[in-house]
Amino acid sequence: MYASLILVLLLLIFTILSACDANKSLPTEDLPQSSIDLYPKEDSPSSIELDRIMKWADKGMVVHSPFNVFDSSIQQVKSEWGKPDHVDQVAGGSYATYSEKQTVIGFNQDGEIYDVRSYGPNLHELTIEKVEDKLGQPKDIRLNDQDSIYVYELKQQIELKLIFSNKTKSVDHISIYNPVRAEAEQYVLDIKGNSNQLTDKAWKSMQAWRAQIKSFSTEHQSVYLNGPNKKRVALTFDDGPDDTITPAIIHILNDYNVKGSFFFLGSNVMRYPEVVKQAYESGHLVLSHSYNHVELTKLGKVDVENELAGAGKAIQSVVGRKPAILRTPYGDTNNQVVSIAGEQGYSIVLWSIDTLDWSQREAENIVKNVVENVRNGDIILMHSDSDKIETEKALPLVIEALEKMNFEIVDLETLLNIKAYQ
Repeated sequence: MYASLILVLLLLIFTILSACDANKSLPTEDLPQSSIDLYPKEDSPSSIELDRIMKWADKGMVVHSPFNVFDSSIQQVKSEWGKPDHVDQVAGGSYATYSEKQTVIGFNQDGEIYDVRSYGPNLHELTIEKVEDKLGQPKDIRLNDQDSIYVYELKQQIELKLIFSNKTKSVDHISIYNPVRAEAEQYVLDIKGNSNQLTDKAWKSMQAWRAQIKSFSTEHQSVYLNGPNKKRVALTFDDGPDDTITPAIIHILNDYNVKGSFFFLGSNVMRYPEVVKQAYESGHLVLSHSYNHVELTKLGKVDVENELAGAGKAIQSVVGRKPAILRTPYGDTNNQVVSIAGEQGYSIVLWSIDTLDWSQREAENIVKNVVENVRNGDIILMHSDSDKIETEKALPLVIEALEKMNFEIVDLETLLNIKAYQ
């Protein structure tokens, strides 16, 4: 009896142990593949972010910007996002900052975007280890005191740059960069225009100055002789206003629906404020030509400062805005003038065609100097002071000839992609 009871107990224990073993999980390698796929390992946030970055980078873009480094322009950016907070000149290019968009746009002198930088907060979660784990080793690592720049080469020769702060050891910002657009050759024109009234000595002196100022402009990003290589030109008028020729020129421009750029002397602005208002209210640019029309390179620092400040204040007192473009009298420009102009918020804009309406004044020669020399991006110099009767006669012929040649006539702000007023 006791033997039978013991046998029953042993069988019961064996049955319970067998059931427990049957409920144990099988090793993962013994499960069907479909069962593993039901529970995939989730990607980390940093891995997802890097996937997004690479997806957009192949399009030449950053995640939150609709502009690319293949065919977008700064004009498109301004059209969609408005004016940037500020524009900085850096290493042969310009960089427009849009703080609310957490984006900085780099563009060349033709307005072509070659660099788009993103400062999105999600980037700060990316460390060097996470980037290398996901993207592998970069093509190049560039080091400086503040940053470590990891460069990855993408299709069509563009680059993805991840800029790591040496302080935080995480990504500060990223850059999509097109070196081909960045290294576009500078488009700087020779200055053209002839007069039979100049002596041989005066002509040689003018030729020497033209060569010198062209070279000078290539060394200073804020000095312009011409605009980009596009079928656009600008008509500019120095030495006004007066009470006869300047109003006549404004009337002609208005009749042809063409915008001009007037470089007014501060002293004349105070004499003829109504003419200045007429130019401004007609949509033309009212810009600075200094206060007294003196050679700025022969003045000391304080006198140059006063010449520029005085003209700016005079114009602002009439139109309510201070100009941001200066034309130095006689084109007379040196490093001191450029430095002071920059401190006061000015770009310096000279010219690439001199009609020499101040020397050989016949309307025929003025038109000839334009028509026989005009090129893409030319800035055309004329004058609007009281003795330029022939300039007034020539202007309609110049406009008609340019339009017949399919040139678009624009103001300097449009031609150069720089601000006209501060």
